[in-house]
Amino acid sequence: ALDLAPYHIRVNAVCPGNLLDSPLWVNSLYEQYARKWGISKKEVRKKYENGVPLGRGCQYEDVANVVVFLASDEASYMTGQAINVTGGEEMR
Repeated sequence: ALDLAPYHIRVNAVCPGNLLDSPLWVNSLYEQYARKWGISKKEVRKKYENGVPLGRGCQYEDVANVVVFLASDEASYMTGQAINVTGGEEMR
């Protein structure tokens, strides 16, 4: 971001939380954690949701909304930022 700022190029990162409806979770991680912890896949999801202050997993739309904002004129003075889209999960 620092190197590109003189060219008016903004560089930011979007750091999503657990996308609990993603293929990675649905096709793999729920099953792996359920086996590891000896609980059901539904209980795995609930465990993750309970760990998020806003009480739910990250949705693709949550991430897309931040990306749209960063691409807009409203974010023209933002650069060098890593933006967490985690429902507050990283605060715990």
